[in-house]
Amino acid sequence: MEHSVLVPYIKDKLIEIQASLLDMAISFRDSNIVDVSSYDELKAAISEGKWARGPWSASDKEELKVKEETGATIRCFPFEQPQGPKTCLMTGNAAEEVAIFAKSY
Repeated sequence: MEHSVLVPYIKDKLIEIQASLLDMAISFRDSNIVDVSSYDELKAAISEGKWARGPWSASDKEELKVKEETGATIRCFPFEQPQGPKTCLMTGNAAEEVAIFAKSY
């Protein structure tokens, strides 16, 4: 295959491979996030190897309790937050945002 044909072919294949890998990663992520509204639901999701997404307004003390009891910590506060009233899964107080909890491996 000539260089003038090979280079564009390889570039197109790399773009195709990257898009495929991104699609697989997004699918994996989305299929492993469980929406939770209580601490018991969070513990169950983490014990199944899933990521738990739920309303959070608790203190560092409660976050440490989650870590000690489940091995999970807050991974992030997603940029895209659900609208409407939320209740903290730990304290029952009003929550302004959701957090994603997971174990690190």
